[in-house]
Amino acid sequence: MGIAVTSVPPYPAYPSAMPPQLIGPPPAELAAAEAAPQRRATVAFRIILVIPHLFVLYFLQIAALVVAFIGWWAALFTGRLPEFAASFLSGYIRWYTRVSAYMYLLTDVYPPFALDEDPAYPVRIAVPEGQPLNRLAVLFRWILAVPAEIVSSVVGLGAGTIVSFIAWLITLITGKLPAPLHLAFTAVLRYLTRFNCYWFMLTAAYPGGLFGDAAGSQATVPGAPPGYGAAPGGYGAPGGYGAAPGYGTPGYGAPGYGTPGSGYGAPGSGYGAPGGYSDPGGYGAAGGYGNPGGYGAAGGYGSAPGYGAPGGYGASRPVFQPASWQLILTAAARRLVILFLVLGALFWVGYGVGYAAIIGTAVNRADNINTANNAIDTLNSSYTTLTGNLNRRQAAVNACDKNLTCVTKADGKAAVYFSSFASELQATAMPSGATAAASQLYSDTTKAAQDFTKLSQATTVSQYQATFASTGLEQTLKRFDQDYNKLGATLVNS
Repeated sequence: MGIAVTSVPPYPAYPSAMPPQLIGPPPAELAAAEAAPQRRATVAFRIILVIPHLFVLYFLQIAALVVAFIGWWAALFTGRLPEFAASFLSGYIRWYTRVSAYMYLLTDVYPPFALDEDPAYPVRIAVPEGQPLNRLAVLFRWILAVPAEIVSSVVGLGAGTIVSFIAWLITLITGKLPAPLHLAFTAVLRYLTRFNCYWFMLTAAYPGGLFGDAAGSQATVPGAPPGYGAAPGGYGAPGGYGAAPGYGTPGYGAPGYGTPGSGYGAPGSGYGAPGGYSDPGGYGAAGGYGNPGGYGAAGGYGSAPGYGAPGGYGASRPVFQPASWQLILTAAARRLVILFLVLGALFWVGYGVGYAAIIGTAVNRADNINTANNAIDTLNSSYTTLTGNLNRRQAAVNACDKNLTCVTKADGKAAVYFSSFASELQATAMPSGATAAASQLYSDTTKAAQDFTKLSQATTVSQYQATFASTGLEQTLKRFDQDYNKLGATLVNS
C-alpha cells in the first residue's frame, strides 16, 4: 500500500531563528515548472476540460467565505487564524491556483480534485505556517486589501482577455506556450495567490512581487527550513541559507527524520549522508528522491514498501521540487505584465463607462415610465372632464331651439373648456418620446378654443354660419380626437 501524500508535510516548519534576509512576515510563494510541450487536443478543449473544476470550486468558494468569516472573528479576538480555517483555506487556494495555472496554460497536467498538496504537480504554492496577526489589520482587512484588490482585478482582467486568447492560439499552433508569456502568467498567478492568502488571513504579508523578484534576492519558502532552494546545494548547512550543499550535517540538528532504514535515505541520521542533493544518500543518490529509494523508484520514501510500487508516484510524474522559489522576470515578461495592467485598466474603465451608461439608460427608462404613467393619469382625468363638459354644452345647444344668444353662450363655455384642457396639458410632464405628440394635441386644443370663441361673438345667424365655415371647427375637433389617441398610444409605449 502507498502512503498518502498528507502523511508527510510538504514543507517543514520554520526554524526558530528567522533568516536575516527575510524582513517582515513571510509571503506565500508559488513556483511553476518551465514551459514544456503541451498536447494540442487538451489545449483546444481547455475551457471544456476545466468545467468540472469550476463547478466544484463554485461551492468551495462559498464554503471558503463562510470559513473565512468564522476565522475573521477568531483572529480578531485571538490574533491567530484557527488551524481548521487555515487548513481548509490553504487547500482551497491550492486547488484554485492549480486550476488557474491549467487555464493559463502554464502546464498540460490536469489538476487533481484535491485540497491537499500534490508534490507531483508542476505548479506548487507554499503557504506560511500560522503567524500572529495584528488585530487592527484583521479588523480593517477589507479596507487594507482594496489597493491590492484593484491591482489583482486589473492585472487579472488584462491577462485573462485578449492576451489569453492570443496565448491559447499560439500554444494550439506551436504546442508550447512562449517563455515570456509563461513567466508573465506565473507572475500574475503568484500575485493573485498572495492576494488570496492575505485576504483569507493566511499571511500578514501584503501582496507584492508582481514584477518578479530582484536579481540576487533570496526567496524563502514559507514553512521551509533555512536554505530551501538555495544555491548550490539546496537546504544549506545547519542554520544557514544556501551555505554548503546539503540539508544539513548530519541532519536538522539532532538525529534526523528517521533511524537508518526508515528515513528518506539509507543509512544515516538525516535525510541522507553528508553531501546533500548529489552525494550518496542525498536527494539524487541511493535513498533520495531518485532511485532506488526515492519518490518514484522501488521502495517509495526509502524503505519498502514505500511511497508506491516500483516506479510509483514519480515514475510518470516525478516530484516537482523547485530549485528556487525566486521568480526573475525577463525584460519581455515584464513588458507583458505592464501590457496586462494597461489592457486591464482600459477594460476596467470601459466596463465602468459601459456599466454607467447601462445604469443611466435604465434610470432614464424608469423615469420615462413613471413620467408616462403620471401623464396618462393626468391626461385621462382632463379628457374625462372635457368630454363631460362638452356633452353638457351639446345638451344646452339642443335645448336652445336655434336661439342664437343661447347657442353663442354655450359656445363661449366650450372655449373655456378647451382652454382649461390646454393649460392642464401644458403643465403635464411628458417623457421625451411623447413631447411631439403632446405639442400637436396642444395646438389642436388651442385652435378649438379660438374657434369656439369666434362663434360666441357672432351676432347674427348668417355671421355665425360664415364663422363656422371659415374656422373649420369640425375638422379641428376630428383632428383633436385623432391626436389625443396618438398621444395616449405614445405614452403607453414609452
